[in-house]
Amino acid sequence: MEDATIATFLPPLDDNKMRDFWLGLIRQCRSSTPEAGERVIVYLAEDGAISGVASLLLPWSQTGNHRAWVEKLMVDGRLRQRGIARRLVDELERIAVEKGKWILLLDTETGSKAENVYPKLGYVEYGTVPDYSVSPEGLVLKCETFFYKDLRVVPLATK
Repeated sequence: MEDATIATFLPPLDDNKMRDFWLGLIRQCRSSTPEAGERVIVYLAEDGAISGVASLLLPWSQTGNHRAWVEKLMVDGRLRQRGIARRLVDELERIAVEKGKWILLLDTETGSKAENVYPKLGYVEYGTVPDYSVSPEGLVLKCETFFYKDLRVVPLATK
């Protein structure tokens, strides 16, 4: 969060608000109902500290029961470029397939470092929304880029 990532909160960061937010997500994981959908949180830890976290939202929908959203993929800035994001996303994709979800969607700030990561993980850009989020840097509106991945498609390298 120290790198001005748009991730729910604006500065000054409030530890209590962030803790309450994550505890709320954890409660959603524990109390999911078919009508509300389901949420899964995965994390990686190194030396007793969390190095990365990601969430998978599996909303209930009769017309879109094959879809899920990758959310809150965050890797400690000091530990990037070590495959942590790939390992987290691989695990979310495994869980998604296990739960019958094969279209995964996600979004990230246009121009962010994350925007370059998702295509490397097999995600396809499908659009940009202007003025989508407020940036922690300067409190200006930023565009958001949206991606999807069809888990039914086998990458060429594995054929």
